[in-house]
Amino acid sequence: MKSLDEIRNRIDEIDAQMRALFESRMDCIQAVAEYKFNNHGSIFDQDREEKMLQKNLIQLKNKNYTKEYERFLREILVSSKDYQKDWIQKKEKIKGGE
Repeated sequence: MKSLDEIRNRIDEIDAQMRALFESRMDCIQAVAEYKFNNHGSIFDQDREEKMLQKNLIQLKNKNYTKEYERFLREILVSSKDYQKDWIQKKEKIKGGE
């Protein structure tokens, strides 16, 4: 049986990996925001979100985590939309001030 410290160390390693993946994902989200800004796209795409959720939930190996994983994904979507909205608003202010 692993000690609590060993388990927590493993969690710390996973958190570091997740942080790097989060930053990579947010780089992509910023690129999406830039594309939408330049092409007057909508921030919210319900069809895209539902497809992403279903695709990822189906691939979840441990179905005991379905509820928590869906909540995690939905929080990522909220965060992504908020970031896009803020990024686009900043760009519009800069563009409007020119």
